[in-house]
Amino acid sequence: MQRPRIGITTGDPKGVGPEIVAEALADPEIVKLAEFEVFGPTVFNPKISDQMAAETALDSLTRATDAALSGNIQAIVTAPVNKKRLRLVDKKFTGHTEFFAEKTASKVCMMFVAKNWRISLVTRHLPLAEVPIRLNAMDILQTIRLTHQGLQKHFRILEPRLAVAGLNPHAGEGGMLGEEEIRIIAPAIAQARREGIMIDGPLSPDTLFWQMTLDKWDGVIAMYHDQGLIPIKTLAFKDTVQISLGLPFLRVSVDHGTAEDIAGTGEADPHNLKCAIRLACQLV
Repeated sequence: MQRPRIGITTGDPKGVGPEIVAEALADPEIVKLAEFEVFGPTVFNPKISDQMAAETALDSLTRATDAALSGNIQAIVTAPVNKKRLRLVDKKFTGHTEFFAEKTASKVCMMFVAKNWRISLVTRHLPLAEVPIRLNAMDILQTIRLTHQGLQKHFRILEPRLAVAGLNPHAGEGGMLGEEEIRIIAPAIAQARREGIMIDGPLSPDTLFWQMTLDKWDGVIAMYHDQGLIPIKTLAFKDTVQISLGLPFLRVSVDHGTAEDIAGTGEADPHNLKCAIRLACQLV
């Protein structure tokens, strides 16, 4: 059986990315899973200028994207980048997900995976005060569709069961604690049902995630970043990785930052990157 071809970007050379990539690929168990192509240096370089570090990270992302689109690799696993530093060379850069979406002209959403939990986000990196303003039925419906398709395509779940979290406490309690559930979330769910998607909601967030532990659903749609990330990281902090759904190729990422305070000290742990690599190989 032919092994999958996986590309790995090493992230910011001033962060932990290069060393955790090198450590992961020194693990015989990881090496036997796939054929790997590394994009970027695998040596920590604290003396490199911020400008050069940003250019190096951006170049590795661009080359990996080109390789995936040409079919030379089947998936991309990304090590962390420094967003602020990357904006020195790409003023529009807000994150990996947005970068890949723009490069491939794709509609995307972020799904976080750990154990048998899969949580997708409607809004991503927004101040909490902006979430109710920016939330709309079309984005919710798009996230539902992408999650449904992603579970079918990548996880081979033919008829995914989905649940949608409300925005407000008790999912708004019939409008007493907020009307977003009635005006925005419920119409998106109703349209998804008309499209044949099995979906529950909007549900009270304070009990929804407990019910996830009972394997009631295959995936959950969260309205904002911390609503989805707090429960899954509490469940499995070191094992949580991210998938970008909606791209023409599979992209899996670590769920931590560049950790520049420990880069080069030998304290960086490649465990989360190994989780991302294993998941990419499994899904390919």
